[in-house]
Amino acid sequence: MKKIILFCLSFIALSNLKAQDVLDSIANHSCDCISKLDLKNIGKEKATMEFGLCMMKAAQPYEKQLKQVYGIDMKNIDRGEGEKLGRLVGLKMASSCANFTELITVITSEEASSNSIDGTITEFVVDQFVTILIKDSDGRDVKIIWLDYFKNSEKLMQKGKNKNVTIEYVERELFNPKLNDYLKYKVATGIRFDD
Repeated sequence: MKKIILFCLSFIALSNLKAQDVLDSIANHSCDCISKLDLKNIGKEKATMEFGLCMMKAAQPYEKQLKQVYGIDMKNIDRGEGEKLGRLVGLKMASSCANFTELITVITSEEASSNSIDGTITEFVVDQFVTILIKDSDGRDVKIIWLDYFKNSEKLMQKGKNKNVTIEYVERELFNPKLNDYLKYKVATGIRFDD
């Protein structure tokens, strides 16, 4: 009887060890895959998609083990199974993958990637915040909000209108009390004067 119990315990321990090997292998392959991504120049959505693809590709050979041990059905990956797999693999990668921290920073960042516009300042509208009106190279009027300090912002009002500039901005959803809704606005993050 003792031999049967000992055999069962060793079988359970061996299967748990094998399950850990599966997760380690998926995490290692996923880590190798994301290390090839240009994480400095990739957007939030693309980073999320690429991580999912890396993880799916790494998990595919272990489909049976994932279903047996963790109850993750790779055929239903779009119905919450992907999230379960992501949590398990993510926990493994957090401790063993240097690029994982950078990837998570990109995925969880609130700011959109920075954009820029070249043009001529035509007006400053001073209300609760300053809105900078710029005529771009195509002749379109563009509104950019000045909310925070950014490099050279102190020179912005001194230099005045009719100056050629390059303004860097991010798009943010801000609450508009007049419309009682959130709208996307261009918010200044930097400026360069052409003169």
